[in-house]
Amino acid sequence: MSRKESLPVDKRIYVAPARFPGPRGQGPLDGQRLVVKDLFAIKGECIGQGNPDLLASAPIERQTAPAVLALQQAGADYRARTTTDELAYSLNGTNAHFGTPENPRAPLRLPGGSSVGSAVAVASGEAEIGLGTDTGGSIRVPSSYCGLYGLRPTHGRISMTGLKPLAPRFDTVGWMTRDLATLTQVSEVLMPPATATRLPARIILLVPEGLAAGPYQRLLGPLSRRLESLGFRCERLMLSQAFMARASEAFRILQGCEIRRTHQAWLSTPQQGPKSRWPQLNPDIAARLKWCMTLSDADEQAAETKADTVRRWFRQQLAASHEGGETACEDGSAAAHAQAEATSEAVFVLPTTPGASPLLGASLEVMEAYRHRLMGLTALAGLNGAPQLSLPWLADSAARLPQESAPPPWGVSLLGLPGRDESLLALARMLED
Repeated sequence: MSRKESLPVDKRIYVAPARFPGPRGQGPLDGQRLVVKDLFAIKGECIGQGNPDLLASAPIERQTAPAVLALQQAGADYRARTTTDELAYSLNGTNAHFGTPENPRAPLRLPGGSSVGSAVAVASGEAEIGLGTDTGGSIRVPSSYCGLYGLRPTHGRISMTGLKPLAPRFDTVGWMTRDLATLTQVSEVLMPPATATRLPARIILLVPEGLAAGPYQRLLGPLSRRLESLGFRCERLMLSQAFMARASEAFRILQGCEIRRTHQAWLSTPQQGPKSRWPQLNPDIAARLKWCMTLSDADEQAAETKADTVRRWFRQQLAASHEGGETACEDGSAAAHAQAEATSEAVFVLPTTPGASPLLGASLEVMEAYRHRLMGLTALAGLNGAPQLSLPWLADSAARLPQESAPPPWGVSLLGLPGRDESLLALARMLED
């Protein structure tokens, strides 16, 4: 779509086309169309956070968020502001005010959120780069559901200046693309490497307890052989349902406490009446926000204790606890043999989500139960401030309905220690070569 062509108008996907495209430099992203989630400040525009009331009362931004500006200066062509689940507090990709965008890869299923507009724009071919945020999975989940590459970087690696927060302790900038090369180019712009890329020595293949036998388990055999041929040591590890439930519950409460603090000024007012500062919200989002206000200091302390057990386990599994020297891979290329370039650290492989996206129209009860299962997987990165790279390597043939033309997408993730973002990208490139 050239600049002369009409700009997108589907309100389920786009809040508005770019009013002021802004600076556009020359660089590795030259000509790549960029869409940006409705949480980022862009000079001359208003931030709506997925809600018409908030959009109507929002000031015009005077500066562009540094993350957006960096992409523009690298040549990206900013095209439109994209929709989000309200306040970014959902992983479904639905919005009662603007509607649910159609998942281009699985039209009968949810597209995933909260970075839904950016994901759908990229999956449909209307943009090359979808910029969003990830708190509890808002890059990883739509990437899995829409068949995209998506990176949640190390927490704090990229400036959150100019963004509306949800839960600052867990909020990150993130991005989605249709191919690994573009994802890597965006990563190099937003995360200039400070040191040489270090590859892990060990790969731990996580198998969630209760996950039905299917595409993910069938992938593990060929993937192990490929990794071992590259010099990595592989092992399998079961993730118990009890452990995933503990991680999910700890993250859910700690996130809720962060949300309570972040939005205290209006959450503490009556939901209705002359003193209310609440916007009109979808009932499930409103219910979740009201629940946040019920959380106590004791709840937070108990959740922190649970989170500590998850963090200790995470570090014990991935840290350099085995013998072996630490060397550096200057370019992360597949030509550099893993065994010669490895540290003694490890990387997890795990399914990004429990399977293909849920079907449209599922009940609130079904979706709430599913959310707990989903967050048992996504909480590992959130609680550890760790980078996670979702790769569109699977199709969930077991979930395919007769009326679906193809099996729906399902992502596989690489999850590493904080600061090892480049290692995940280098490992993915090696496996795709």
